[in-house]
Amino acid sequence: MPGIRALTFAFALSQFFRTCLAVIAPELQHDLGLSPAGFGALSSCFFLAFAVAQIPVGIAFDRYGVGRPTRLLTTLGVGASLLFVVAPGGAMAMVAQAGLGLACAPVFMGLMHYASEQLPASRYAPVVGRANALSMLGALCATAPLGWAAHRFGWRAALALAAVCMGVACIGIWRHVQDQGHAEARAERPLALLAGSLRLLAIPSLWTLIPLCLAMAAGTTFRNAWGGPYLADVFALGTDARGLALALLSLGGFGTALLLPLLVRRLSLRTAVLAWSVLPLGCGALLAAWPASALVPALALLTGLATIGMVHPLVMAHGRGMVAPALRGRGLGVLNTFVFLGSAATSWIFGQIAEASLRHGWSAASTYAWIFLCATVVVAAGVALYALSPRPTTA
Repeated sequence: MPGIRALTFAFALSQFFRTCLAVIAPELQHDLGLSPAGFGALSSCFFLAFAVAQIPVGIAFDRYGVGRPTRLLTTLGVGASLLFVVAPGGAMAMVAQAGLGLACAPVFMGLMHYASEQLPASRYAPVVGRANALSMLGALCATAPLGWAAHRFGWRAALALAAVCMGVACIGIWRHVQDQGHAEARAERPLALLAGSLRLLAIPSLWTLIPLCLAMAAGTTFRNAWGGPYLADVFALGTDARGLALALLSLGGFGTALLLPLLVRRLSLRTAVLAWSVLPLGCGALLAAWPASALVPALALLTGLATIGMVHPLVMAHGRGMVAPALRGRGLGVLNTFVFLGSAATSWIFGQIAEASLRHGWSAASTYAWIFLCATVVVAAGVALYALSPRPTTA
């Protein structure tokens, strides 16, 4: 289906833009004059804008369909990606990152919402799972290939090519994603639509999913932003080596995305999420205890911790069954808001821990031990509350 393919390509670009800062973090800090806390804020800008947009985008999906709001925001993304390429300092780069966050905000949720409208329930989770796996190719491009290009041509030239790809994705969405919203939603006033979104927070069962939505970021933040500084500070890896190392994290995510739909068929959706969560929890605990043991085991553990983010489509599919069809855009928007608020918050918090380590003279190993401990506690809390969630009405 052309519309799903266009949204999947845009989703891959979204994964690229949310991941690319990790590989080029030291170079960005140098060229843009950013402290560790400033880098944390830069990364947070993308995710904060992404999170703030989720509920309005969900309302727009219910009212107008996926196509119209996604076309407008990806057009904004073309300009924002170019602005980041030419940014002379941190302030303009943060504005550009916020613009990219807004541009990428409708893509994954739009894919899920569009697929739910176009496909039968039995095909929904497998199709979205495969799209999620394919999107990891974007994250993979943001690792070794980006590191190679940034080392040879500079990070600005490398990200200029990504801006061109954003333009291609925008054209694909303009051409192929042509749908309509729900008549019930179009009949409601905008404030009533917003009130309907807020009323979703009164559904008790959603609050068994929301903590895990927040907690996913405690693992994915290392693939998106903080894996690069960790590998540079603790293991002194250069740009090429960091890119190759982070490629393994993306490959781990790609493999996990392919594996999880198979687990869902065997175990059920909810059980698959709980069973898989044991791996990132164990990896996070080991990293907190031994953050600087050796590169190969540390990289394997970091990959395992980052896979907590790959349960994202399963949790969204779980939440989809908790709301009425005319509210599904808003329901996905509410849950996705917490996913990316978690990303903004954890990246900022990790930046504050790193900044505190500079003030107190901590070693790099001690700094990341505290960061990994923080991540593990957050994931454990999210998984524990998800264990209380009701069984999904659709698998």
